[in-house]
Formats: sequence, C-alpha cells, structure tokens
Amino acid sequence: MKKLLIKLTAIALPIVIYFGAFVVFEPYNYFGLKNTSEQRADDDSIIGRLITFEHTLPENLILGDSRMAHFDLEYIHELTGETYGTLAFGGAAMNETIDLFWYATETNPNLKRVVMAVSFYNLNQSYYRNRMEQINTIMKNPLAYMLNFNYNVEMLNNVRYTLTGVTTGASMEEGVWPTEDYFYENGTPRPYRRNLEEYAVQDILAVCTGYTLDEEDLARLVEVADYCAENNIELIFVLPPADASIIELVVEPLGINESMEYYIPILQAHARVLNYEYPYYYENGELYYDGFHLDPVRGLPQFTQLLFAQDIPQQGATDEA
Repeated sequence: MKKLLIKLTAIALPIVIYFGAFVVFEPYNYFGLKNTSEQRADDDSIIGRLITFEHTLPENLILGDSRMAHFDLEYIHELTGETYGTLAFGGAAMNETIDLFWYATETNPNLKRVVMAVSFYNLNQSYYRNRMEQINTIMKNPLAYMLNFNYNVEMLNNVRYTLTGVTTGASMEEGVWPTEDYFYENGTPRPYRRNLEEYAVQDILAVCTGYTLDEEDLARLVEVADYCAENNIELIFVLPPADASIIELVVEPLGINESMEYYIPILQAHARVLNYEYPYYYENGELYYDGFHLDPVRGLPQFTQLLFAQDIPQQGATDEA
C-alpha cells in the first residue's frame, strides 16, 4: 500500500506543480490573482477582455471587431474623463458582437453607454462565426480554461518571458512604406498604396463576392436598440472608417453600397448612428495601416479623439459624420 501511495504521489506531483504554475502564469488573470495593472492592456483576446470586463464592470462599453479593438482606453479616459471597457476583438462576426452585447447586459446591470460597430463586412450573410458556446464554457468552467491547449501555450510563453526578462507589447506598429509602394513598375503613380490595393482585392473582395445582406442580424440589431431604449442605455452604432480603396474597389463594384443605403436608415430609426464608413470619411490613405485599420500612430489617435471627445458627446448631432 505504501509503495502504491508513493507511486501515485510521484504521478500526481508533476501535475499539481504544472497546474500550480498555470494558475500563477496564466495569460488572462482568469482567477483574479493579479493586480489590474499587471493585466495585458494590449491583448485583444476575447477571453482576456471578458475577464477584465467582469472584474471592472465599466459603465461604458465598446463592441466590434478589430477595427474597434485597438483603442487606447487610457487615452479615451484622458480625453473624456470617462472609463470605457471593451469586448471588441479581432475577427468578431456581427452575430458574435450581438451575443456579447447580451452577455454584457446580463453580467453588468449598470451599463450606461454602448458603442457598437456595424460594418457592411460583418453584415454579410456568409460572414458567420459561432464561438460563443466555447467562450461561455470557458468563462463558466475553470477546468475547461486550464485544459485549453492555446491557453497552455500562452502560459508557457509567459513563463519563458518571465525567465528571460522579455516584455511583450502592442501587436500592430506604425506602418512604414517605401517609395516604390506608391508606383507601378513602369513608374506610373498608383491610385492607392500597394498594400491598400492588395488588401482590398486579395482580402476583402474575396470575402464579399456574392454579398448578401444578413437580414437576421439586422433585425437583431434593431432588438438591441429597442432594449437599450427601454433600459436607459445610450446606444451608438458606429460604422468605422474604411479607406477609399475599399469603397472604390469592393463596395461600389459589388453594389454593396445599395445594401448600405438600405440598412443605415433602419439603424438610424432606432438609435444614433455615426457613419464614417460610406462614403469614406478619411480620404488620406496615410492614416490607414491597411484599408480597414487605421495606422496606430498616424490615424487611430485622431479617430479616437474625433469619436470619443467630439462626436459621441454631441447629443442630437446629425446621424452621418
């Protein structure tokens, strides 16, 4: 019996040590053992953001995909004196953003303002993702979190960073573009910088070909607006900026603008809409990292100030920016 106990202890001890290390070095402060200042402010994982949201329960919330995921929340506070949380994350589908809205209202009864991104790209019927079931499972089941392969990899990376003294930072840096990116090989000036054109044609056009407006998600957005009106939550639909290359190489050739001209008035009838997407708001391509994402140095701070310090505070402002 004694030998059996020794063997069982020898087997169990490494497992206990490993999961003890997981609790200490896990990437998203799931267990609430770290100070808020120790959390990774630059991380845009939805699990990390949900955990932060549940720890802080902010009155103001940002929802959307990667175009809304990289705001500097401290800069917003500096501009406005208000505290915002974010559940925006890269690749979020419209249905997932709506699901996260309902998750937020169930978790935080003190929501006062919701800034929710809406885009033709996410209102495409074929752009559907369903990760909420897994997200809900992980948020409610610590064992599911601890056994998730990706989070274990991130935990081990945190151990490595701690041992080597490496500090991680923001994932997107200022874009630096060589002169040749502005010209074709024969010396003719390009209408758009090379990466803007390639992003529009290779990434966005491919997804949007055969575009069909998702009427179901549009109806769900109206339900969100009606809920906010009934519960004194200020809802602002934001159509994030898109570069001219996106509008002129994707939206107009595919006739997506006709869908936009249909659904924008519907949204306006139920909530406040700030439209920076169509027609394009920023004509200067240098403000963009690619056709959808503002450059984190040249464009994003400018848009942050415009949106949070100028346009959102203007009650009764016109619906189109």
